[in-house]
Amino acid sequence: MRAIVAATAVFLLAGCQGEAAPEAESQTLHDVMLSEIDAPADALWDVSNAAIGDEGGLDPALMDDAKWDRIAELAEQVAAGAHTISTLDPITVAAPGVAIGDADVPGGHTAAQVQAAIDANPELFREMAQTLGMHVADLAAAARARDAASAGPLIDQLDGVCESCHLNFWYPEQREMVEQFQNEGVVDQDHPGLGPAAEGGE
Repeated sequence: MRAIVAATAVFLLAGCQGEAAPEAESQTLHDVMLSEIDAPADALWDVSNAAIGDEGGLDPALMDDAKWDRIAELAEQVAAGAHTISTLDPITVAAPGVAIGDADVPGGHTAAQVQAAIDANPELFREMAQTLGMHVADLAAAARARDAASAGPLIDQLDGVCESCHLNFWYPEQREMVEQFQNEGVVDQDHPGLGPAAEGGE
């Protein structure tokens, strides 16, 4: 996790010179999401996708110690990022002038729109960030234990955990539609962002 710290020596020197020390730049949600959650989560899926068996699910025969350790490390990185966003105060979506995600495409969502959604219910946002943190912490523990039976479903469900937060704060107008599709089996309950559910799947 990136930590923004001010060296004591800098403050002491500034005090001796009678100059105010510059304020540390606050982290934004956008920065943390990109570097501390999205990046390690994508890398985690890259490892697990290469170990999916013929019948689906994580195949322990396709895993080795290096892959297990990598999944654990990446899950722990996501957990650290989730902790960071759950404790941001204030929660600032993006720095002025920074476009997020699909903000530049028709129908996309701006940082201001996401900021308004979070400001309307910051407690829920923090709760969902904590839920993500607990989920990937469980995944890290399962990976450390080489427990494919537990790790596989946790990896499978990770996209859904992420998407549930996105549907509340990134594109909330799509939540009702996605929930309807889930109930009708049009999209996978665990992977609402991935489109149609597999035929015959739960």
